Amino acid sequence: MNERLAFIGLASILVATGCGGASGSGTPLGGGGDDASFDGGGGGGEGGEDSPFGLGCSPACAADQLCSVTKTCIAKGACAGDGDCVAGQVCDLAKKTCVPGGECGADYATAAIVPANLLVVLDRSCSMTEVIGTQDKWQIAVAAMQKMTTTYKDRIRFGLTLFPDTDADKCNQGTIPIGVAPGNETKIATLLTSALAKTDPYFPDGPCVTNIDTAMKQASGEPAFKDATRKSYALLMTDGAQAGCSAAGGDPGTVKIIGDMATAGVPTFVVGFGKGVKAASLNSFAVAGGVPTSDPTTKYYQADDAKSLDSALATIASKTLGCVFTLSKTPPDPTKIYVFFDKTKEVLRDPTHANGWDYDPKTNQLTFYGAACDDIKSGKVTDVAIVFGCHKAPA
Repeated sequence: MNERLAFIGLASILVATGCGGASGSGTPLGGGGDDASFDGGGGGGEGGEDSPFGLGCSPACAADQLCSVTKTCIAKGACAGDGDCVAGQVCDLAKKTCVPGGECGADYATAAIVPANLLVVLDRSCSMTEVIGTQDKWQIAVAAMQKMTTTYKDRIRFGLTLFPDTDADKCNQGTIPIGVAPGNETKIATLLTSALAKTDPYFPDGPCVTNIDTAMKQASGEPAFKDATRKSYALLMTDGAQAGCSAAGGDPGTVKIIGDMATAGVPTFVVGFGKGVKAASLNSFAVAGGVPTSDPTTKYYQADDAKSLDSALATIASKTLGCVFTLSKTPPDPTKIYVFFDKTKEVLRDPTHANGWDYDPKTNQLTFYGAACDDIKSGKVTDVAIVFGCHKAPA
């Protein structure tokens, strides 16, 4: 049977094919561990005469041991021969652990993580020139934006729009200045650095209105949000409240626009910067956006200085990091897909999307959910192996 392997090593992911049982069975590869979802490596079952992997250990193995096919007692989670492992795994005798492997050929392919879209909707109203500590809010916001885009370069596809716009109509927005796309970090840094100068059109010295409603209306039309192959988000950051305009319905209009975006699959994060925000409005925006904070009273991200703004943006950025991988080749049999973290820990398929992974044949993408996704985002997982039909570890 053919086997296909793909590396991305996180940035890479290993994709392989070969022989094995049906995907998503309740038995993790390497069985025997207490955690049926993640603990692979080593034989399964209890030791002694009842061991399904090896019979005839005499005397019977201790409670914390297994009877190997070699008829010797071994520690749970270990192996002494290939027969101590479930189908699709072999015993690494040097390490005494089960690893993906088998007697099938390898056809290497590639797979790539899919970065999410994030459009930043940034307030440049006149109040952004107010000073916090030794800097004005605009300087702090620009520095925070540059830090976020630099930190998450190539891991998020950024875009940027500012409100009020430099368009002649102070209450409406024209064209998004930097639409969401890969490699926008330098464009954003250049625009914002230039905007620190009082002579720049984007410096926050007028018009002195806060048109959150039409800013979000403009954001809702971002073309990149129509890309069904990746996640998309908006990030609204303001230091005040709707003021001087209501062309798109004021606060009620903003709630509807943001809610419609969330329904369409584009959640909105909301950041309030400084003491002048209207908490009730931002709470309603954050709830409508579908990704509120867990705070019982403040549903948006409140930032009062440079440090807390950096923290808020880092938290939001991390929540958008991709757990979606596009496979360069289509699995021969979508019902026979196996997934390992760090080669030995199996992650089970979960069609409910609570914890594990699922495969979408329409896009040829595999997406992780719950704790599995969190482990990828945090860097706890150093590589991922996706196996089609039979397992084979990389050389």
